[in-house]
Amino acid sequence: MPSNPDRSRSDDAGAGSSDPLSRSNLHSPPNVKMSRADTVDMFTEEIDPYARDWMFPEENNENHYARAFMFGDFHADTHSFIEKATSRAPKEVACAAAASALVSPLVSIIDKCLVQDIAGTSQFLKAVSNATKEMVLTPKTFFSALPFRLTFAVYFGTYAVANLTELAMDKNNITKDDQRKTIKVGASGLANIGLLLWRDSIFARMYSNSPPRAIPMRTLGLFAARDMSTMYATFYLAPLAAEYLEKNHGIETNIAELSSALAIPAAIQVVTAPFHIHAMDFYSRPSTAEAPITNADRWGIVRKEFKTVSFARSFRILPAFGIGSFSNNKFREWFIRQENEDLLLQRQLTRAFTSMRN
Repeated sequence: MPSNPDRSRSDDAGAGSSDPLSRSNLHSPPNVKMSRADTVDMFTEEIDPYARDWMFPEENNENHYARAFMFGDFHADTHSFIEKATSRAPKEVACAAAASALVSPLVSIIDKCLVQDIAGTSQFLKAVSNATKEMVLTPKTFFSALPFRLTFAVYFGTYAVANLTELAMDKNNITKDDQRKTIKVGASGLANIGLLLWRDSIFARMYSNSPPRAIPMRTLGLFAARDMSTMYATFYLAPLAAEYLEKNHGIETNIAELSSALAIPAAIQVVTAPFHIHAMDFYSRPSTAEAPITNADRWGIVRKEFKTVSFARSFRILPAFGIGSFSNNKFREWFIRQENEDLLLQRQLTRAFTSMRN
């Protein structure tokens, strides 16, 4: 029986359509041989670089694009900034300030209200409600108040030190991962821990029922242990968790790294919540000869506040290490010159306006 040429051509087209990147699906000229790499380039040339990586992870298994949004990243090849240090440094500081402005309202509300709850001056949810109303109804009062300004200083200082540390390492051609990790952990860890010790000491004095006094060494030590644990989880435990997810469960590298970078620091707050509670309680309720406080009393406060504090401090990690880190690095990507200048905001806006005019 003679073959039907039309059907034959239809069968050939159908066979090729099983691959969404096949030449027929991309309307390529007939009788032109194209490699798969060429086809991918045709299909994705107008797609945002990050979207392209998510769509084709098998073509980008060495491109750890999620690291650009992680506070704990230290790799030399994450960014490809080429701007001179003299003009890059002010931009690094400005990006840190912008990122801190985004996360500080929510974090300042949570942290202030936790102190009030532990000190017994207000219930947590009621305090959150009052602070949120103040932010919405009287923003001038909220943003000029000390809790917001102190929290802004904490995260501005943390992000700025991290950004400037990367600049210094790039300028001095420090490319080894172990060396970069040690330097960034030391610099940003000292900044974050020191600033939080300073801010939380002020919070303790402001919202405690007891008269203002010197912060006890036990309180300072517990604050430091709390924040060092968070830094350790961010820079050391999160990468180990990502490696485990990738190797043992087949999770895609970027998904494993980004999810671990958020989940592990949040999870460690369950461990450090008793440190935070006891530190604040030890300051708020000093034990005296006239009114002694036993260890059982102290543990009673820890048990009473544990659920609230562990949940709230885990939740606050998401803006601090999620929104803050993402926005900090996105601002840097938009405004600091790099090898791929198509990522600069100016270029993106120019393309958008040109496209609208055409």
